[in-house]
Amino acid sequence: MIRSIYSGVTGLQGFQQAIDVVGNNIANVSTIGFKASRVTYATTFSQVLELSKRATELTGGTNPKQIGYGVKVASIDKIMSQGSFQNTGKKTDLAIQGDGFFILKDGSGKTYYTRAGNFDLDVNGTLVQASSGLKLQGWVAEPDPESGKRFVDTNKPISDIQISAGLSMAAKKTSYMTVANNLDARVGPSKTVMTLSGYGGNSVDVKILFDRESGALQEPFSDYQIYRAKVYSGSDDSVDGEIYIKFDKFGNVVQSGAIKQSLSATATTDGSLTLNNIQQDDGNYTFIIKDVNGNILDVQTSSVSSGNATISSEKIVNGGNYIVEIANDVVDLQTPGYVLSTETPTSVAANQIDFTYNGTTTTSPVKVFVRDGDGNVVGEYSLDNITNGSSYSLSGVFNASGAYTIEVVREDTVNSVVVPGSGEPRFYEADNPTNFAVSEFNSPFYTTSVQVYDTLGNAYTLYIDFVKLSANYYDGTDTFKNAWAFRVRNASGENIKYLSNYETGQEITSGTAGVMTFDESGRFTGIYAFDPSTGKVNRGESIDAIKFDAGENGDGEVKIKLNLTGITQFAATSDAYVTEQNGNAQGTLESFSIAENGDIIGTFSNGLTDKLGKVALAIFNNPAGLLEAGNSLYTESANSGGAIIRQPGFGGSGSLISGALEMSNVDLSEEFTKLIIAQRGFQANARVVTTADQILQEVVNLRR
Repeated sequence: MIRSIYSGVTGLQGFQQAIDVVGNNIANVSTIGFKASRVTYATTFSQVLELSKRATELTGGTNPKQIGYGVKVASIDKIMSQGSFQNTGKKTDLAIQGDGFFILKDGSGKTYYTRAGNFDLDVNGTLVQASSGLKLQGWVAEPDPESGKRFVDTNKPISDIQISAGLSMAAKKTSYMTVANNLDARVGPSKTVMTLSGYGGNSVDVKILFDRESGALQEPFSDYQIYRAKVYSGSDDSVDGEIYIKFDKFGNVVQSGAIKQSLSATATTDGSLTLNNIQQDDGNYTFIIKDVNGNILDVQTSSVSSGNATISSEKIVNGGNYIVEIANDVVDLQTPGYVLSTETPTSVAANQIDFTYNGTTTTSPVKVFVRDGDGNVVGEYSLDNITNGSSYSLSGVFNASGAYTIEVVREDTVNSVVVPGSGEPRFYEADNPTNFAVSEFNSPFYTTSVQVYDTLGNAYTLYIDFVKLSANYYDGTDTFKNAWAFRVRNASGENIKYLSNYETGQEITSGTAGVMTFDESGRFTGIYAFDPSTGKVNRGESIDAIKFDAGENGDGEVKIKLNLTGITQFAATSDAYVTEQNGNAQGTLESFSIAENGDIIGTFSNGLTDKLGKVALAIFNNPAGLLEAGNSLYTESANSGGAIIRQPGFGGSGSLISGALEMSNVDLSEEFTKLIIAQRGFQANARVVTTADQILQEVVNLRR
């Protein structure tokens, strides 16, 4: 009987401890970072009443007879499963998703660990546990003395994390700048196509293609852009006419003319030039004055009378040699099949072509077209009549060793396309104005801007202007595929200089701007020095950097390495911009946030962010072996293993969730179930004790 009483007592004791554990779990159902516990049981020793017997040939074996002496609590285990998260919106509240503990220290250097991430800032800006004042541990960022950028060295020991109000970011001079993204390949006036009714009912298909005039009057970055339009009629690839056309930045035509004839002349006085042998009808014409290198000096309007004209321009200098293109408002195109005669020149000189006409004599006006060896029209002339067997001379600018062909057509068989003189770029058929085509114009200009800084943190706004020169830009010496001119200008007036070498500071010698080129796939191929005043590109001199003087603001020279290799030229909207520049103004800390990997990111008044530190986590081989120290804290025990310091999200540690707290992992339904079981178990063991007591009472009563 005594044995059963003691067994019942051990049961009472065991279930009492289970109720204690369950009660503690339920009490901490709302405790941040709390981990529930459970009780497991084991039997105590058993008394052997009779040993087991081995089986014999006559009898079988018997099992031992044992009576147990009750139960004992085998273990009280920590359940280290993940708790659910509660959003708080407070930036210093942290939750760990995964394994690991926050590391806290007191003033004496004793270390504690916790899953409760309800942190706050104290008067010194130190991150502390709100309930105990213990200091959160991690790595503090240190500024790089060269760049001023802060970095975190996780190889160093952890320490208190302090985020001081008024923390500053030092000013840094810009030394590097990257421009990337796209420049639209579709800029400028678009290809124009129209069909003319044609002589004798024969329709003529006309295509007008625009390209930049390499010898343009204005420098490339002005509001006005000059294009050369080539006109193709029929199905071949030969050029049947050329147009000089000048656009403003809105795509309106401000000046134009269809090229009829090109002459060479030498000025005999300042300010004027006399032209003879003009083989055009009397009337007003546009005269495009070029130097011998093909650069446009001026464009003037003057009248032709009896093949002569005098042009006035301040650009003309006595003794100077000039090439003058004569243009009017109509492009003349032949109707296929109506050529009176095709002749081979009898002689070709630099300024004259001679030929003999072997076709039908006509007293009607005729047009004479001179084609080069590629079939392109290089001169157009008007004659009042033409006689079989007669010789004629045509004045112009020719290659004395070139191959030319002369085509003679009746003037009434020629189709005429009127060139727009102003306003909308509308081309129309001369004898049918309702038949027209308008060229769509997309501005060739694109500008992006960026702020850069000197060593004192003074800001300078730089504008980078891009303008497309040509799909095939010829500068008089070399051809450049998909060429874009660019320049950098300073809003505050500092003079920008271009360098061929950032390290040595060597300035370019062959221009005041740059040219970028792209291949047929729209990929960057090169960047070269460019002289906007002459249109010349130096393929042998590249641009590596820019510099300007910041001495007016107390600093010296600002030198910036320029990286444009990330720019593309696709048929898509222009969106190139400065993706990176490494300078900044001085800034003061305004706010901070904590990332998943533990980085503490500060936001400064200059608009930049920087690392201020990193939160550290500790992991253990046996986290359930930690000792509870109250206040949701743990300390190491003999069986927990030593703390292993890790960055959040690395080496087996969990990641952080900012603005949230990990709640208790207590499951109330499970705890109440355990409570019921413990209560019933306690009642049953109590009944064993009372029953054994009653039996003993009966034994005592046997003496009566």
